[in-house]
Amino acid sequence: MKALLTAFVSGLSGKSGDAVAANWKGIQVIRRRVIPKNPKSAAQVAQRALMARMAAWWRSLPSDLTTFINAHAVGTKMSGFNRSSKQNLDDLVAGNTPAIVPGNPTCSAVQAIADATSTTDAEIDITWDAGAAPQTYYVHIFTCPDDPAEIGLLEPDVWTMYGTPVLVSAEAAAAIPVANIAKLYYVVAIVADTNDLATATIISGGTAATATSGETV
Repeated sequence: MKALLTAFVSGLSGKSGDAVAANWKGIQVIRRRVIPKNPKSAAQVAQRALMARMAAWWRSLPSDLTTFINAHAVGTKMSGFNRSSKQNLDDLVAGNTPAIVPGNPTCSAVQAIADATSTTDAEIDITWDAGAAPQTYYVHIFTCPDDPAEIGLLEPDVWTMYGTPVLVSAEAAAAIPVANIAKLYYVVAIVADTNDLATATIISGGTAATATSGETV
């Protein structure tokens, strides 16, 4: 409620019992003190952990890619981070593989990714179908450990870009070094019109799959 001041009291601030005095938009008010609730339910804790994961994933992406995602979010009433996070959260909750980049109908994406058994320790061998992507475009591969809480995990729970983009017209395969043996990874393929995301003007939505790193037996 609004507080009435006198010649002897020019302003109020602070709390007394259940009352709090403050200045709101130049108006002196007194309101009831409210302690914010934070029940920390299992669902809330899980959701906060996922949001923290989304933030870490976003920070780990190349700035050129996040700039592109932000640019394509214009007009959607969401930031690139929020749009990408919403998609990835929906995927994780549904038990699907997160794809990093929301779909982009202006660029043909990889159609599918297949996991081939690797005979090399800590390596992921994959092949893919580039679908209708132009032959002069490049496929950029990202990996991320599937479970950040798994004992023995060596890599942080972030996306790592494979350093050698593959020309669409070339052999559609890659042997990707990772830190862990016999470990499940998220794998995402993104098509771009150049081999350098810093100069790319067209980037597809992400195509996602899971793959297990090799272990010599």
